[in-house]
Amino acid sequence: MRKLNSSLLAIICLSCCFLVGCRPPPLLSYPWFWDYTRTKPKEADVVGSYGLLKLRLPSALARSVREKEPFITLKADHTVIFTDVPKFDGFGDELVCRLSGSANWELNGLLNSTDWTVEFRNYRPALESTTPECNLKNTMWSILVLSQHAPYRLYATVGDPDSDTGVEYRRK
Repeated sequence: MRKLNSSLLAIICLSCCFLVGCRPPPLLSYPWFWDYTRTKPKEADVVGSYGLLKLRLPSALARSVREKEPFITLKADHTVIFTDVPKFDGFGDELVCRLSGSANWELNGLLNSTDWTVEFRNYRPALESTTPECNLKNTMWSILVLSQHAPYRLYATVGDPDSDTGVEYRRK
């Protein structure tokens, strides 16, 4: 029995060594499944200014985001003010611009799920951008609401949702 246990332990250790470079399974990737907001948050608990908490990005990309401090300010009248909020290309490989301006927001439950997001619409930039990726006037996008209770955090996925990369904001 002792020999079987030591053999099993050796196999597990070797398997772990081979898997070190692999991505974690979806249930263990970030945001963690237990951190999603399951019930609709009170709007008063979501309203406020959010600054950077954590960057889950490659180091070069994280440095470029930190050059300016991004803020998202959700107001009670359902408007939002963006200040230097990073906008990435579709693959999440590079920072294409920073959003500064206003938009409208609302809480939205994702279809077939109990997860909640803050949905942004009618973006009005402070300065007109010449970059097509930053022309969000007629688009809608969302950001995840994390935590089971106030204070909530916001999480913007960067690139492929399975890539475990994103920008996390906390209420200031």
